[in-house]
Amino acid sequence: MEFRRIEYFLVLAEKLNYAKAANELCISSQALTKQIQLLEEDLGTKLFERTTRSVTLTEDGKLCQNRFSELKKHYDATISEVENAIRSKKHIVRIGFFSALPKNELVNPLIHMLVSRFEDVDFEIKANNMDGLRDQLKGGQIDLALTNAHDFEDWMGCETIVFKTVPAQIVVSAKHPWAKEDKKMITKKDMADGDILLLEKHGPYEFNSFYAKVKAKSRMLVPDFDSMMIELEKGKRFAVFPMVFNDVKHSNFVCFDLPINDQFNFRTMCACKIQKASPELKQIFQFIKEHRKSFSI
Repeated sequence: MEFRRIEYFLVLAEKLNYAKAANELCISSQALTKQIQLLEEDLGTKLFERTTRSVTLTEDGKLCQNRFSELKKHYDATISEVENAIRSKKHIVRIGFFSALPKNELVNPLIHMLVSRFEDVDFEIKANNMDGLRDQLKGGQIDLALTNAHDFEDWMGCETIVFKTVPAQIVVSAKHPWAKEDKKMITKKDMADGDILLLEKHGPYEFNSFYAKVKAKSRMLVPDFDSMMIELEKGKRFAVFPMVFNDVKHSNFVCFDLPINDQFNFRTMCACKIQKASPELKQIFQFIKEHRKSFSI
């Protein structure tokens, strides 16, 4: 007797409607009817009384519903117990990544390489914003951070692997007045007369950072990078970030270098609190370090 037929029976016994039960089971009504018939043949009894208007359980059907329900609970609990036992033998490594990183050039290939190489590790992957990742890594909520970071950020206590270093640039939509005027460079006065977009942060911007010091006519905070891109498309504001974010190079934006005294860099990198890392995590971090040149971002 196939357990699958018992599961089909229990759904039909609850719904008492072939169409609704078949829909929940993602099979056709004809297939469900066939499986119930085979179950009845296995048991040698009729489980349902079916008319053009209703479906009801027979006495044997009610008996099977009671006993099979207990069997299903035991089956589910056993499967869960086995899965947990197997999972407990695996080492868990939690990776947080900045959602705007290039997926095809960095995030996906890196995760694929790690999963293929470390089969006994269960990788938990979660996206976050840049300062959120830094806070989570320092607080121990994640083991590895894959992110872009300003070169003025404090990552003390963490060892980093840098994939690429690029300058921050002023970015505007092709609809922005600076783009329409075909400007060749942007001055401090241009920025002071303009409207800047900034990502929200959990804490204040570092006191010595560009973002804390830059002067602009107005400052608009957005919750995430996707929101920033949408606001940029409107053509009224500018933002400052590196052109290594996901899909940015394929978008209709115009970029300018920052004025010389305001220039700074972004690092696309992986960070880890290596001193407190498990042996498995240290192996993974070393593996990433050895293969960092494999990613053409």
